Amino acid sequence: MIFGGISETLEASELELYFKRFLDVYGDKPKNITALKDLYELAYRQWDTFEPVSDEIYKKLTEYLMSALKLNSYEIMDVILSIIENLSLKEVFQYIINEKGNIRNIAVKELVEEAENDYADIISDPFSVL
Repeated sequence: MIFGGISETLEASELELYFKRFLDVYGDKPKNITALKDLYELAYRQWDTFEPVSDEIYKKLTEYLMSALKLNSYEIMDVILSIIENLSLKEVFQYIINEKGNIRNIAVKELVEEAENDYADIISDPFSVL
């Protein structure tokens, strides 16, 4: 992880810098599970701030995840769905839900259906359940 050693809790403004660094490091490279796991770590810390990412980061992360999607890869979809939940990336979530009928991997389809059942109603405001 390129972000090893960062504090467990960070302010949203500090995390913004980490998200920018992530996008600088990984943005133009082929998408892979290592990068997605690094992004998940940042997303989890962002959720702990109880603040959304900036509009700029939201847009860039939406683009990044859309290009990283592999709808029939359980490992990738599991991480992406966790990132989506923590960052409230509505467009990516809706795209996955709309494509659910095209997913051939039964385990992935079940994962998507579980995510849809668990947080489709709160994806716009994940802090509403707190």
